Amino acid sequence: MHDSLKKHIRPHYQSMSGYVSAGMETGKNEDLVFMNANESHHVLDDLKGYNFYPEPQPQKLLELMGQAYGVSADNIMASRGADEALVLLTKVFCEPHQDAILIHKPTFGMYAVNADSSPVIIHDVPLIKTADNFELDKERIIQTACNSDNKIKIIYLCNPNNPTGGSFAQEDILEIIEAVNGHAVVVLDEAYAEYSRAGGMVSALEDHPNLIILRTLSKAYALAGVRMGAMLCYDTEFVDFMRDKALDAYPLPRPAIEAALVALAPENQSQIQQNIQTVLEERDRLKELFKRCDFVKTIYKSDSNFLMIEVDDATALWQHCKNNGFVIRDFSSKAETPNCLRISPASAQDNNRFMEVFSAFKG
Repeated sequence: MHDSLKKHIRPHYQSMSGYVSAGMETGKNEDLVFMNANESHHVLDDLKGYNFYPEPQPQKLLELMGQAYGVSADNIMASRGADEALVLLTKVFCEPHQDAILIHKPTFGMYAVNADSSPVIIHDVPLIKTADNFELDKERIIQTACNSDNKIKIIYLCNPNNPTGGSFAQEDILEIIEAVNGHAVVVLDEAYAEYSRAGGMVSALEDHPNLIILRTLSKAYALAGVRMGAMLCYDTEFVDFMRDKALDAYPLPRPAIEAALVALAPENQSQIQQNIQTVLEERDRLKELFKRCDFVKTIYKSDSNFLMIEVDDATALWQHCKNNGFVIRDFSSKAETPNCLRISPASAQDNNRFMEVFSAFKG
């Protein structure tokens, strides 16, 4: 394992033995009768197959994820959404009450919630707000992470960023990754990468040993209810370590595996790409509506499947939409996003109705 990762792992994880389940000992083979895992062989006819534990990391699933993301199956740990991976990474790298993570608010709230629950120290380097966008404070991130007194183990970067919607320059991200190598691991959350014009940064994995990328099937693949994600890392020893010592014995439910295999199947990729394009077109239709509304003060740049806007009275507008059948996200209580709302496009038909409701608001 590369020292850029190994040196940050909590010592007891390096020496401990992971749990080896019955399925991990033997694998799964339909030609064999398995009597080793305390499973029931008596099942309802409509639920056959669900009485047996699935493979912890099904090879077919990893191969299809690899095809989708442009890496080998050996570079992937499948997880219950990207959320599980970030929980495990924080747990593996950070000693409670001692080590720290670095985030950039406004960003995905689970980074801080997960750190607080550990508990792990949080260093926040806020984004730099421009007229219609947010940018990384690159120099301060590097300075903060490289200060050994801060004991930062992980830098969480969300790109495209949630809830702001915009992307950061990939050159800036690469500069951060390179500058902090030896000081911290960079976890790049690419939940919305399929919607981004620049795409993801998987190609950077090989040359940057301290880079880990998170992906998910919840957004572009429309499987939010399935809870399926992935951690990508070029260091296959680290991937094996995470599979063996960090994951639960049977982390992936069989229905989720089956749904993911359908979504990732080669014959369905043209439909997936068409769906992505439709979402972007609907997002841009909403953007044109917002431009015509006087109570919308700012429409932030979006490189994702949603828009964040600043309005005169976010709370009143949110309530107006809710009263008329539409729930949007109110971020106005956050110091970094006053009077801001986040809107994810729905179907074309629902968007038409939403546009009527939204434009009828009298602030």
